[in-house]
Amino acid sequence: MHLNRLSKFWMILLPLVLMLGVVACGDDDPTASSPIATGTVAATVPAADPTSPSVSVTEPEVEPAFAEYWQPPTDYYGDVVRGGVLRINYEDPLEHGNSWGAGSGVAYNIRAPIHNSIVQEDPYNEGIIIPDLARGWTFHDDGLGVTFVFHEGIQWHNGEPFTCEDARFSIETMATGNGLTASSMAAQLTAIDVDATECLNDLELSVRLNQVSATVLVALSDRAAHIFNKAWFLEGGEDAMFNDLSVGTGPFMWGPGQSLGVDEQSYIRNPNYFKEGLPYVDEMILFGILDESAQQARQLAHQTDWHWVRNFGQYDAYVAHDQIETSIRATRGHHSIWLNKNNPPFDNPEVRKAIFMGIDRDAGIRVLLDGHGSTGFLMAPGGWDLDESTGCGVPAWCAGSDMDAQRQEAIAILEAEGFDFDQEFLFTVESDEQVTARATFIQEQLKLMGIKTNFETVETVAYREKESQGKWGDILPRNDTMPADDPSLGMGYYFRCNSPNNHWTPTIDGVFECDDKMESLLDEASAVTDPVERKRVSDEIQQYAMEQYWKFPLYWEQEAVAYWPEVRGYAHHAHPSGSYRRFEHMWIDPAHADDTGLDGQMYGAPGGISGP
Repeated sequence: MHLNRLSKFWMILLPLVLMLGVVACGDDDPTASSPIATGTVAATVPAADPTSPSVSVTEPEVEPAFAEYWQPPTDYYGDVVRGGVLRINYEDPLEHGNSWGAGSGVAYNIRAPIHNSIVQEDPYNEGIIIPDLARGWTFHDDGLGVTFVFHEGIQWHNGEPFTCEDARFSIETMATGNGLTASSMAAQLTAIDVDATECLNDLELSVRLNQVSATVLVALSDRAAHIFNKAWFLEGGEDAMFNDLSVGTGPFMWGPGQSLGVDEQSYIRNPNYFKEGLPYVDEMILFGILDESAQQARQLAHQTDWHWVRNFGQYDAYVAHDQIETSIRATRGHHSIWLNKNNPPFDNPEVRKAIFMGIDRDAGIRVLLDGHGSTGFLMAPGGWDLDESTGCGVPAWCAGSDMDAQRQEAIAILEAEGFDFDQEFLFTVESDEQVTARATFIQEQLKLMGIKTNFETVETVAYREKESQGKWGDILPRNDTMPADDPSLGMGYYFRCNSPNNHWTPTIDGVFECDDKMESLLDEASAVTDPVERKRVSDEIQQYAMEQYWKFPLYWEQEAVAYWPEVRGYAHHAHPSGSYRRFEHMWIDPAHADDTGLDGQMYGAPGGISGP
């Protein structure tokens, strides 16, 4: 069963490729055919400090007006209203903010409101890349680089001026991992030639590539691609990344007198934000609520305003509510199963195949998602995924008509491979109610094959350290999210040897273990610009990984949000923690606080499913 989801990354890839070709040929109008290129100045730039020396810059070729792309969905929500407080109901303890070196959903969400990236994803139109710190850009004539021109007058929250060197140093740190436990962005920035990337002056950054890349703007808009203050990092190192939210450029500033580890964090409007008129609200409060019943109780009591739904019991309660609006769609989120090939017998591909054959994915969707999900392969359904006949041709990836018979076939393979059914295998599971429930389902499925398992439940920070160092047990069930609907960036995130999210060939004691064939295929996917060829390479990458049984998505999710009627401006994206989670684009309109008649509503909200 595949969900019907249109991928906007299909819509933006070809125009970017065409733009690269147009610029290389010297066309005078490289913006003509590209929705990515229509990104522009993020807002009217405040007047620069008159005491600061003026910098002469080369005007970027791509720089349309702010109003051409920053278009709140006022037809649906009404006119923008400024002021008020937005309360976000989030599902994890607010433990740390190290989105660069220990990336996780909580780190991305804690950091997002106080930071910017060089470019970002349009918060109202998923998949469209627009400027952020950069007001525009010019692609190099040789197709091997892009020069970004930053806004004048950007300030860090400590009052220091933002300069190009902050961005250059951030890219270098993210690409190399220098000073980080494990860089969350290393795999995404593989195409960037760090040594040749340089500041031309305080406002111009020349990013050079080691190969033609069709996805450099998408990579630099990644949820973890926050630009941070160089001096702040050099002084505080990774400890500051974990614990200090005081220095950013973003729409919100960390409220005074706070510390992380407290599950209520206040963010106040940045009065010196370089995007005039943003953010729309005066304060955003982030609540970290681990217990799913407590999440729901808070939302239903109107003690929070906006909730990313964690289970479909919550969803049903919100849909039935007369005031709460709901929006649902397919996402790139999925629950993955990794088997540790460093631990026999999981070094045997036949054993890995048999174990995946015995897991009933359709039952997982029924039991864990109340039927709101999809099977599929290594890329999210509806985009770059394999066609069904090709994917199902790889044993274990599609259930047969008789799951009991398929499970018996799996047991026979294990017996033929000398599998020790008396051995107990260790699950390493993050201490999270949802992850634990999903891992328990997998444990029960393995029990049906006679495989004995036990749990090691690990708190989030220790869990991230174990997985990034490859020091987890035998079986790793985890919630994953494909960061981009693109073969090189999406699968590179999980399969490049320098990615901390690669649990197949993990970094052991600081040494990368690489699969040469996979690295070569990912390089090809990054460099090739013809969409037909990219699809061919994408299919080859997926088939190769599927035949090795590296990573097995139990399912691809549908996910939902729920919000009270005075919350306006939200558009539901397929990515649960993209750059739009800065919340600069949402507003509160008290005039709608008493709206009713929303029970049963689940269609029509921007970004969600458009109709039954």
